[in-house]
Amino acid sequence: MNDERLTVPIGHLVGAGLVRRGTGLVELDNRQYAVWALAHGTPHAVEEQVPWQRDSIVELARHTGIANAAEIVEELVDIGLLAEFAPGGEEARDFARGHQLTPLMLGLGNTATEPGGFAIGFLGQPVLRVDFAVYDLWQWSAMDDSLWAVCESAADVARRTAEGRTSDVDAETLLTRFLTALHPLLLVNAAYVDVSFRLSGVNA
Repeated sequence: MNDERLTVPIGHLVGAGLVRRGTGLVELDNRQYAVWALAHGTPHAVEEQVPWQRDSIVELARHTGIANAAEIVEELVDIGLLAEFAPGGEEARDFARGHQLTPLMLGLGNTATEPGGFAIGFLGQPVLRVDFAVYDLWQWSAMDDSLWAVCESAADVARRTAEGRTSDVDAETLLTRFLTALHPLLLVNAAYVDVSFRLSGVNA
């Protein structure tokens, strides 16, 4: 899958056409906003496990009547509202070191009838289910300054709780697994990806 570069929207929508990226605000015109929104994926792509890439966004945008979609994608990449990477290797690690994930829903856990599926959503209203590895990174993602730091912390916990057994869980394996499962989280607004930043004046 390393030759399949994923395209991910960056920033948090805070108003009509207004996206917060880090500590700044970016105002998008209607076409830019439409393409940025399409970068979150589609239910069909999620269901069929189709990697969401630049070509996927351009094709869908053209079907919605945006003729210059390819140029708009390039504009959004240039201003930092779209990021592209292959989900394995150094490119993915660089992305994870420079970006953070913020959850926007509640972690509802699993059930006796579905022990392997962990629900994310609202009280009494699960929106999607993911496996434990994705759920664990998602729910703790706000505790570290970057997605890579979250993966490192999770791998460290796995090693320390192996109780003498050899653990094959490492940060890179966790990151690759999470990145391939990222668009379902973004599509339902369970989280957003932002550049890694720390507010000045806030003590660690």
